[in-house]
Amino acid sequence: MRTQSSSARLLLALLVISGQAVAQSSDPPPPPVSADPPLSTEAFEAFVEGRTMDTHDQTGRYGVETFLPGRRAIWRDAEQCLEGHWRPQGAMICFDYQGIDTPYCWTYHNRGDWLMAWLDGDRTSAPIMLYPADEVVTCEGYFGV
Repeated sequence: MRTQSSSARLLLALLVISGQAVAQSSDPPPPPVSADPPLSTEAFEAFVEGRTMDTHDQTGRYGVETFLPGRRAIWRDAEQCLEGHWRPQGAMICFDYQGIDTPYCWTYHNRGDWLMAWLDGDRTSAPIMLYPADEVVTCEGYFGV
């Protein structure tokens, strides 16, 4: 009986230790949706207008966007440069780029000096992060300008 009891205590100790290691190494869960509402149209506009934002996913930086007055935007990545406009659609901000038939719609969430966003507001998907950048995006070289 003593052997079973010692084995049970050892197993319990290992489970507790491994559980602590898992808890310490995992990312904190995202806040509940009700505690993390998307930015309103006005708050998004106030945050981004006149700024350029680097866009990152889990692999790193993949694009940059400048937000101009009049809800205009210029997106640039390694493969393309797109000019367009953004507009509210429900709780999302949708981007209509020239030459692209389908809008890109996101929910944006304030993280202090940066934003987190989910495509189509789908919080089960991987988010993107937008960080302030110093550069201004132009499409020089893409449109023969």
